[in-house]
Amino acid sequence: GTLWGARIQFTVPMLNALAFVSMFVIGGLSGIFMASTPVDIYIQDTYFIVAHIHYVVFGGSIFGAFAAIYYWFPKMFGRMTNTVLGHLHFWPTFVFFNLTFFPMHIIGVGGQMRRIYNPTQYEFLQHQQHWNVFITYSALALGIAQIPFVINFFWSLFAGKKAPLNPWNANTLEWTAQSPPPHLNWGPTLPTVYRGPYEYSSPESKEDFLPQSTPPVGAAGARRH
Repeated sequence: GTLWGARIQFTVPMLNALAFVSMFVIGGLSGIFMASTPVDIYIQDTYFIVAHIHYVVFGGSIFGAFAAIYYWFPKMFGRMTNTVLGHLHFWPTFVFFNLTFFPMHIIGVGGQMRRIYNPTQYEFLQHQQHWNVFITYSALALGIAQIPFVINFFWSLFAGKKAPLNPWNANTLEWTAQSPPPHLNWGPTLPTVYRGPYEYSSPESKEDFLPQSTPPVGAAGARRH
């Protein structure tokens, strides 16, 4: 609802957030097949289940965690992460995640069971071996794709660009505090709140965002909440 018709800024946190939503949806849709007993009898304990759970767990947890780390990094440490390294981490991760786990749907429907050392010992699975090799190389590439994230995290921690007060043009109060926040968050003086945290494209502002602490016109005597 909030993305449809919006002017989306494809920052690294947003890319990871969109990946989280889209991959989790794929995982959820594949779960519908398992809810059908005639289908589930066939695919239960196959690699279709492995594919489903990884789209839910990786898509619903790891991409969400990456989005949160990139988004909150400037607030936690007062420095920005490197955007180039962020993209170098996100795109290979997104691509090789799908190349690793989506083919598991195929070999699962083909009957490949979980927890077997050598699927080629079964004649009816031998024609799918090329998918197993493909998945292995994709998984290795997925692991290698995390190297830019590790480099980005520690390099930015000590040498990243100083974070501005509100790098994401957010409305909420935490982005009115210094980064990292001092004791008591805002110090001795609390901010004045004039509106809710999710008021975007307000006619009161020329910008597409309007922080909670920005006073409206003629609000000199506004009450603090």
